[in-house]
Amino acid sequence: MYHQQLAAHRRNFVLVLVISWGLLLAGYFNSNIWVLAAGALLLNGYAYYLMQADKRLAKEKGFRVPELSLLLVAFLGGGIGALEGMLIQRHKTKHTSFRILLPLFCIAQILLVIWVIQLYLDKNLVS
Repeated sequence: MYHQQLAAHRRNFVLVLVISWGLLLAGYFNSNIWVLAAGALLLNGYAYYLMQADKRLAKEKGFRVPELSLLLVAFLGGGIGALEGMLIQRHKTKHTSFRILLPLFCIAQILLVIWVIQLYLDKNLVS
């Protein structure tokens, strides 16, 4: 049973990451801020969902979402959703790695968003 759940988690994890990053890249290269925002929203929503699901599964003592998956989705663009899930759900708040890395990922992603917006505005002002 555990192996089936792990395989389903990996499949869904990869699927969401591919779709999200596809939207992010398509939005960036086509200068479509709405497609870019949809990819970011999907990634952050998925990160929040993973935190919420892992908290629920921890209470039920069932299959758990691997910590590496939680950190990886936060690193790849879902930092704000993961941090929000950690604080609202009060999940993984005692883990030093989560307390340090998730805020760092958020800061880096906010700076990246500011940079992309500046590029977008500069590109539209020149055209």
